[in-house]
Parts: sequence; C-alpha cells; structure tokens
Amino acid sequence: MKKMIQCKACGYIMREDSKSETCPACGVPRKAFVSWNDPVSPRRRAVLNLDLHPIALHFPQAFSALVPVLILADHFSPLARGIEVNQAVRVLSVLVFPAILGAYLSGLIDGHTRFRKLNTTFLRAKIILGAVSLGTAFGLSYTAFIYYTVEPVRWLLFTLSLACLAFQAVLAQVGKRLMGLYLPG
Repeated sequence: MKKMIQCKACGYIMREDSKSETCPACGVPRKAFVSWNDPVSPRRRAVLNLDLHPIALHFPQAFSALVPVLILADHFSPLARGIEVNQAVRVLSVLVFPAILGAYLSGLIDGHTRFRKLNTTFLRAKIILGAVSLGTAFGLSYTAFIYYTVEPVRWLLFTLSLACLAFQAVLAQVGKRLMGLYLPG
C-alpha cells in the first residue's frame, strides 16, 4: 500500500509521492502534511471504496424531486398536460420505494462496515428515520401503483414525495455529521 499523508489544516489525505506542493483542498503548503495510516483494514476499505451508499442515495432523491415538479408542471402548463406526464409521475412514484430500500440497505452495510456496529446514537437515529422514510416511500409507491394519477391522488403523491424528500434531507444532515470521523480499526 502506498504511503499516505494528511493535511493538518483540513484533514485532506493524499499519496506521499504526489507532486503537489500545496494541499489541493485548502491550499496550505506541503509542510503542513503529516504521515497518515489508514485505520481501516484493506478488506473494509475495499467495501467502503465502492461508495455503494453515496451512489444509492441519489436515485430516491432524484425520483422524489421529479414527482412534484412534474405534477406542478402538468398543473400549471397547458402544454405539459397529457398521458405521458401522468405515466412519468406514476412510474417515478412507484420507483421511489425500491430506490429508498436500496439506499436503506446500502446504508446498513456502510454503517456496519464503517463503524462495526449499528447501535450508536447517530446510527440508530439514521436507522429509525430511514425506516420511517421507507414507510412513507412505500405509501407513495403503493398509491401510485394501485391508483391512477387522477387529480386527488396526484396531490397525495405530491405530498408523499415531498415528505420523502424531507426525510432524505434530515438523513443527509445526520449522515454529514458522521462523515470524516475516525474509523475504528
């Protein structure tokens, strides 16, 4: 494994043989770097480097955000009205649940790989909020799957998709507090 160094000012980590004379993140001179040893085993690092959870988070965010946008566009723009918009809203709404389920499961894997346990305060909060988010997403997907996107149902889909987005925003805030923490070896 290559030797690594860490910027004392901002925590950025890079290979020691890098030709950079300043920190690429904060710009301090290279003399502000110290030797750094990865506290995570190579096997755990390989799993974490797949970035499964960060990637999986973007699908439900995109789907949840598009549903209300399409509903509003269809409501206010006579050009957008049509079966295609209704079908897009329906398909995206149905996809929110499997997307959030994937993000939830990848979060459990990531949390266990990163911290070796899931019963810490922040991780418990994320698991509970994630479960509530999953329930909301199930309601959204079930409603879209069972009922066609008629006017009253569309506004329920609108509300549920915004609730999914709100849960995702809260989960992101908790997750940001966990980023950059020392990982137990």
